[in-house]
Amino acid sequence: MTSDLDIPVVPLAESPVCAADPYPGLARLRELGPAVRAHTSFMGEVWLVTRYDLARELLADPRFSRRRPDDGEVAAVDSDPPDHTRIRRLVGKAFTHHRIQRLRGWVQELVDGMLDELDTEGPVDLLDRFAYRLPIAVICEMLGAPESDRDDVRARTEKILAGEVAENREEVYDRTKDYIVELIARKRAEPGEDLLSALIAARDGDAVLSEPELVELGIALIAAGYATTTNLIGNGIHALLTNPDQLALLRERPELIGSAVEEFLRYESSFSAAGQIAREDIETAGLRIRAGDVVLISFCGANRDPRRFPDPDRLDITRDPNPHLAFSHGIHHCLGAPLARLEAEIAIGTVVRRFPGLALAGPVSWRENIMRGLHALPVTLGEPRRARS
Repeated sequence: MTSDLDIPVVPLAESPVCAADPYPGLARLRELGPAVRAHTSFMGEVWLVTRYDLARELLADPRFSRRRPDDGEVAAVDSDPPDHTRIRRLVGKAFTHHRIQRLRGWVQELVDGMLDELDTEGPVDLLDRFAYRLPIAVICEMLGAPESDRDDVRARTEKILAGEVAENREEVYDRTKDYIVELIARKRAEPGEDLLSALIAARDGDAVLSEPELVELGIALIAAGYATTTNLIGNGIHALLTNPDQLALLRERPELIGSAVEEFLRYESSFSAAGQIAREDIETAGLRIRAGDVVLISFCGANRDPRRFPDPDRLDITRDPNPHLAFSHGIHHCLGAPLARLEAEIAIGTVVRRFPGLALAGPVSWRENIMRGLHALPVTLGEPRRARS
């Protein structure tokens, strides 16, 4: 068993978890061992895991909790069982494969309409004008929020993409909470065929959800419902534009869009990492993790581990198999993964098909926080191939 004195400690200045280009640093850390001790600005000192096998193992280990001691007592989607099981069962009904696929035609119409509005003559920020707007429209529709609320929802929640290190995290939370409380009141007065109305019915009919749980769940659904997908769309299009051979291949073989989205998820994971806390002393992979220790799983590191992915720094939209961890693993595997995949397939596939002259219009910069995404995506679209799919 490795002693604590044998574990490398990486200072904050050298910790690459939230760097603009984290991959060289993560590769160096992978070679130091299965995990290192690292200082982070948002979780303090942690065990940082960058190897795929250990990351997958620990994500599914029931001896860890996603909840921090200061997260409060209100159960949420990141709670431990049995609360996690109860809440996931309620929300999961809205994210089945069949229900998500029923949205395909409607999402395609949304995408076509948004792309029709873009200026094809000058530079366009595709992140601002498209990658933000689509996921917000979809999650608002699922929650039963009217179309007129979409700009308000974005204004209240946009800084979620600033990540956990944002100074205004509490302000963003409070603004989102105010909206959810108001929307719950509206849905109680006029329920509809939507997810929030169904959750309210569960709360009011069977007392399955407490009122605070209902509010927290609404906040989580809005935050998770667009932040990941916004980054996935932006990161995916950027990956294609910086790998022209893969862009050409996708244009030649559009049926590869599903495989391409999986590769975008692996290549530039929308979340850099996820933290979890040991509930008891744990010995694994030669490590001694003590109760209360925080383990930070680097998705960017694990998804570029050459032990699992051959030539991991190369974008390959035909990669198969591709068991990436972008949506986590185990009981906390992302419930909204089918919806994010659907939106990304339609959004990226349609952009590639409609704009054969698509090109970057300037340099880009990456957010340096737990959310892996761009600040902006300036492109020139060129003459569209056709106005509608």
